[in-house]
Amino acid sequence: MLQHYVLIKYRETTPVEHVETFCARMLALPSMLDGIERLEIGRDQLHDARSWDLILIMQFPSISALRGYQQHPEHRAVMQFNDPQVAQIASVDFESSSPGGEAQAGRLR
Repeated sequence: MLQHYVLIKYRETTPVEHVETFCARMLALPSMLDGIERLEIGRDQLHDARSWDLILIMQFPSISALRGYQQHPEHRAVMQFNDPQVAQIASVDFESSSPGGEAQAGRLR
């Protein structure tokens, strides 16, 4: 199972409505595309200086499934909508054998 985490920091001028629309469009993708086994969106509650605004937590059965998702026109349209408002973005992708991608104590992947 491939875990795909994306962190997004928006520009200070980004309207809340934009973020809400982005989240709604992302949450619609699993019903349109094959291969997304999990999609959860978390919005920051603390708003600390080191905080990111949003995290996408996703699972795919394989790297090729993730690559297919990234190239799909529906995903690309959502990214094109969101990109002008993004100040920073980061991602982490890793293989996990445990359900939900939980870290295994004492194991570094």
